[in-house]
Amino acid sequence: MKLYYEPITGDVYYAVYLKDEFAFMHTTNIPLSIFEIDEIEGNPDLCRDLKRTEWKFNDAGQRKYYIVAGKLFARDGWTEAVSW
Repeated sequence: MKLYYEPITGDVYYAVYLKDEFAFMHTTNIPLSIFEIDEIEGNPDLCRDLKRTEWKFNDAGQRKYYIVAGKLFARDGWTEAVSW
């Protein structure tokens, strides 16, 4: 899986499975860097969660996953903001 992230904040914008990469198009106006993780070896649950929370935010407007110094992190206690 390729994660496209903003290099200054580390926010993950897109989570793209390798099988879907040919159809993916980067549509934001900001430059993004790429971080790769293995979809199969020990990471299938992580990859599903990355995809599930791709465009979701908490009450503070933060995404669940971010990348700092070449490492992937999840925000502690992150809960998705719910709007009615």
